[in-house]
Amino acid sequence: MNAANKKKRRTHYKSRKGCSECKKRHVKCDEQRPICLQCSTLGQPCSYAYLDPYGGGSSSLNAGTLSQSPSPLAATESPPQSLPGVGPQIESSIPAQAPKQVFELSHLALLHHVETGLTKPPHSHLVTDEKDADALVRLMVTSALSSPFLMDELLAFAAAHLSVLTPEPLVQDQYRDQAAHLQARALALFNAAGTPEITEHNSTAMFLFSSIIGMHMLFDIVTAQTDLQDLLERFIHFAGIYRGVGIVTGPAWHIIRASELSCIINLIETVDKLNLPAENTCDDLIARLALTEERLGPLSYRACHDAVQILQWIFKQHCALPTPINRQVVLAWPVRISQDFLDLLRNRQPEALVIMAYWAILLHRGREFWVFGQGGRSLFDAIDGFLGPAWSEWLSFPRAIICLD
Repeated sequence: MNAANKKKRRTHYKSRKGCSECKKRHVKCDEQRPICLQCSTLGQPCSYAYLDPYGGGSSSLNAGTLSQSPSPLAATESPPQSLPGVGPQIESSIPAQAPKQVFELSHLALLHHVETGLTKPPHSHLVTDEKDADALVRLMVTSALSSPFLMDELLAFAAAHLSVLTPEPLVQDQYRDQAAHLQARALALFNAAGTPEITEHNSTAMFLFSSIIGMHMLFDIVTAQTDLQDLLERFIHFAGIYRGVGIVTGPAWHIIRASELSCIINLIETVDKLNLPAENTCDDLIARLALTEERLGPLSYRACHDAVQILQWIFKQHCALPTPINRQVVLAWPVRISQDFLDLLRNRQPEALVIMAYWAILLHRGREFWVFGQGGRSLFDAIDGFLGPAWSEWLSFPRAIICLD
């Protein structure tokens, strides 16, 4: 990786005084006792609970009990009938307790940035011009006023964006800490809300929350300066949380289609129905993968095959949709890949890593978008460096696009 690229990547959060779990994950710990907000949000044991003899348990989003994502796409050109979104699919064995939501003047400044910067082209991933941006701001703020989890995530996303815009390292760290705290609180509030039915009154807030927190979590992954193993753990963790937030499908989809977001939904559904030309980005990968079926075994081969099929559909959608709407479909891959494929990534199976390198092409093509930045190049470099010369031919196509562009 060259020096220019390194400068554009940020270091991960430090938590020198936090709980041991936050230190392991390199995230900011709020040091709240008997269980910190990060651990409470993620539904995992917190070292503070063991140190405090009077510490009670806490439960919220638990990756171990999250409902499963729909099966990966079959080997077909048919597009999926839903988009990443929010559905009532979070399970919790113990009722989660909502954190106290306190706002300060700094949060008012973040809300101002939501209205004047974050939602304006070219920073937004949902609208293409100023007119639509003004309508989106009104929609976001109105929805957030009745949905505390959306308000916190809007502010968190604004803080993350400001961390990119400011040149001062100290101010960057302050914004990133603020973004991490607000994001954790947003997830805790979402989980504490239980599993409400999606209605015409909350559908817009649920969809916006899904879209924004997905982008925010992806930003945290692709911009962190870390090794491949830690990056993969972050990605797998992100996929689990994002699946837990849910997928808008079936009975709820007609509500979303009829909401104020209809202009975005209609555009994506129109592209779904078009007879688009075949997408050949993954042709070389498919041919190479076909020769590995016996070596991989049926389960692993199917997981890789389905992950590539999903990726093909996303490449086709990405090419057909206008910018910036096409940025949203990049999130469809981590949502739809199977748990078996995530396990292959965790075990650093070379074929699975190569497939992920192809996904990095989408990040690279959208590198002007502040969320993606140099994430595609960083991800590819990490995979390429780990696999080494033995897998050079497998990576020749993404290398030609990412490294020579």
